[in-house]
Amino acid sequence: MSTLHEVLASRHRLSVYHVYHKGEEHVSITPFLNPRKELGCTKKQHEKLARNYGSEPERRDSNSYFVHKPCLAFHDAPQTLRRGNFKRGPPICIMNCGTFWRNWNIQFGPDLNDIIDPRGVVKWEHRSNPNNTTLNDDRALKGYKVRTWRLWGNSGKEYHRQVNFRRKARKQEALEKTTEPEVVDMGPVKSDKTALENEKTTMNEKLPDYARAQAPVSKSTSEEPVPLPAVAEEAVRLVWDFPISMHCRQYTFEYADIKFTWEGTRDLQPNNKWARRLMPFNHLRLLARLPGRENERLFIAQYTSSFAYRKFGELWVFDSVISDILKETGNSSLWSTRNEDDEIFQLDPDNDIRETRLFDLVMATAMCMVISEWKKRMVLLMILAIASEGGDL
Repeated sequence: MSTLHEVLASRHRLSVYHVYHKGEEHVSITPFLNPRKELGCTKKQHEKLARNYGSEPERRDSNSYFVHKPCLAFHDAPQTLRRGNFKRGPPICIMNCGTFWRNWNIQFGPDLNDIIDPRGVVKWEHRSNPNNTTLNDDRALKGYKVRTWRLWGNSGKEYHRQVNFRRKARKQEALEKTTEPEVVDMGPVKSDKTALENEKTTMNEKLPDYARAQAPVSKSTSEEPVPLPAVAEEAVRLVWDFPISMHCRQYTFEYADIKFTWEGTRDLQPNNKWARRLMPFNHLRLLARLPGRENERLFIAQYTSSFAYRKFGELWVFDSVISDILKETGNSSLWSTRNEDDEIFQLDPDNDIRETRLFDLVMATAMCMVISEWKKRMVLLMILAIASEGGDL
């Protein structure tokens, strides 16, 4: 098994990502260093030191990633991993967290951008099952309705207004049809259609700006396809193996007959001496076992935690190792993708490594692992704080 120093000595192609907090729930994964978020191990220290720095420019690099956590009242909506350093970027996958971070169900699909609404969740019309259940089916998608009411801070404010405006317009149109008297029309059909079109044009001109583009269309003249149920193209389950044991920092998943394991490590760079001394149990690495070579474990990625209040840590992904895995396995599905016309074409494992499904899976599982470890640490600190307060009584 290769150590970090051996991999660095033999492999020179790697991607370094800085994982930062973005607000309260979101996560920013970027190759750019943000000095404002590298400071302070507590909130007060961070705010005091960050005042000495100017505002960091907003970068939307294509090599960055973003984890968006939608906020819906009375719902624990799943997170989405997106390409680019902003929450409106193209979605890569949906990350569903299980109870107490015991497992994660990661769902991939080429049409996620069409079935996910501006709130960041799957539209109700595209739910996989009529009863909206996902039990015993990892590929099933759960939909979320748009309520007639909205609490402050919920995601999709403008989208919520548009949907409710269309609802009111449909109700008003149905009410007018039921109340208007029956009139025997002896004129030609063509004149009726012309009058109806003129009436709709006048109605659209009176709509507000935010709803004019999505004004309601009568069912009799609508040519829009009816939304159909959708399912994920494929799903991968990340499992926390031993919650209560000496190997509690171990997450496993399997993809294309390759067994992957995120496990704890203390093998860090010499310049991370403080992380090695004060945080020896907070760092993990990703290892892979290829089929037929179970005794050999390949070093793919490593995550190092940070002391900074607004930073999770630093993620290293060894592109050369991922490229070698793609070539050795010979599985074309690992480095194939779809274009806008839904046609499958092959990628170059050396140049387009970040466009492959395997690289996306490494980033998705890394974010699931990082979020789980951070939340477990926060819960543990809260329990210790409550215990210390109880000891003073």
